[in-house]
This record gives sequence, structure tokens and C-alpha cells, in this order.
Amino acid sequence: MNTRTMETPGLQSLHRSLVLLVDDNHTHQYSLGRHLHESGFDVIHAHTGAETLSLVSVRQPDVILLDIHLPDTTGFDICQRLKENPETESIPVVFHSATYDTQAAKSQATDLGAVSFLSYPIDIEHLVSVLRGATVRAQANRKA
Repeated sequence: MNTRTMETPGLQSLHRSLVLLVDDNHTHQYSLGRHLHESGFDVIHAHTGAETLSLVSVRQPDVILLDIHLPDTTGFDICQRLKENPETESIPVVFHSATYDTQAAKSQATDLGAVSFLSYPIDIEHLVSVLRGATVRAQANRKA
């Protein structure tokens, strides 16, 4: 299981899933990261496709929240590379985009194996629900 544990005196340990938040927009990244942290996730950040692949090879996250528009590639390309690699193929990917809100983009995300596609403005409660569901399913599949 790929969860992080935080010990709090007098309380049970809390398991926090690790989210890799990929977005080249620093405002979106800060806002989403803050909300996710407050919702019980640990969050690491990447701004480019290359940085994403590098981080995944070092710290395999429980779920990746992946922007489509990146400065060096597309989120679609990154997702395809992750799904082709046996070491990363089981990491759930959730796409998010402020600009690619088309049926074609959503279909491409599904074809690549993404668990969801969220458009801006993102409803934080829905995002948290999607990420929790994705991590629970992934953890159950790893145990099976």
C-alpha cells in the first residue's frame, strides 16, 4: 500500500494518500494543492512532463492529477508513457484542464486509461471524492 502515515499523540495514525499534482499554472497548482492538503492528502508538485516522469520514478504517488497543457508535452503523452510502463501502469490518472473541455479530449483521456476528466472551475468536493475513489480502487487492485 502506498500511503503515508502521520502519527498524532493520543489519536490513531491517519493514512494520507500521496497525490502528484501536475500543472504549469502556479495559481491553479497552489490552490488545488492547498485544498487537497486540507482534505487529507499529501501533495507533491510537478510543472512539466519531464518533471512528472522524474518524480514518479523516485516517489510513486497513489494518484496523479494531470493537466493536459504542459510546457514541454501534453498530459496525454505523459499518461500514455505511464500506462505503457509496467512499474507505473497501475497509478490512477485524473486529468484536469482549463482549456481542453471538449468531448474529443475527454474521449482521449478515457482511451488512455484515465479514471476521470475534470474541467475548470473544479468543484473541490467532487475532486476529493474522485481522488479518494481512485486511490481506494487502486489499493484494492494491488492487494488482489
